[in-house]
Amino acid sequence: MKEVMVLKDLEQIKAISQQYRLQIVEAFENKPKTAKQIAETMGEPHGRVNYHIKMLEKVGIIELVEEIVKFGVVEKYYCPVAKKMMIDSTAVTLDDEMNNSIGKVSLAFFEGISRDFYVSLEHFNGTTSRKIAYASDYYLTDEEAKELSDMLNQVMGAFLEGKDQPRSNAHRHFSAHMVIPMPDRCD
Repeated sequence: MKEVMVLKDLEQIKAISQQYRLQIVEAFENKPKTAKQIAETMGEPHGRVNYHIKMLEKVGIIELVEEIVKFGVVEKYYCPVAKKMMIDSTAVTLDDEMNNSIGKVSLAFFEGISRDFYVSLEHFNGTTSRKIAYASDYYLTDEEAKELSDMLNQVMGAFLEGKDQPRSNAHRHFSAHMVIPMPDRCD
């Protein structure tokens, strides 16, 4: 499994622009699983999950990694191609369809981050600390914004390397960063 998959293809971006499909990818937890296992985890019908897994496989976001025959039934194990996905909008032609698809993917990613944040708030018991950093109203060139995002990815990737599995005295966390262009203010 690769560390990062950069989405440049319109079909990949369209496929992942649905929140439901992002939830399916997240349900793998970076481990090979069957459509049935994913359906059970999500509490969804097997047929619906299987359909979306086939769509994700078709565009190369997940892949078939193993087939096991049990009692005459073939169990197909799939896994995401990479632990993380990023969109590189500079590598694609930004027509209206692509802009719309990138907007949907961005919204789906943000909805996932928002969901995790609210789950964190609901289960906060005060025994562990939360660290939230927020910065706005910086004026960056496109190159500077890309450089900042790349630096944050590099620092996070290096620090979090090997920390994606439960271990003694470690608690589950999520981390996200966004470098997003904003319209200029009209003060």
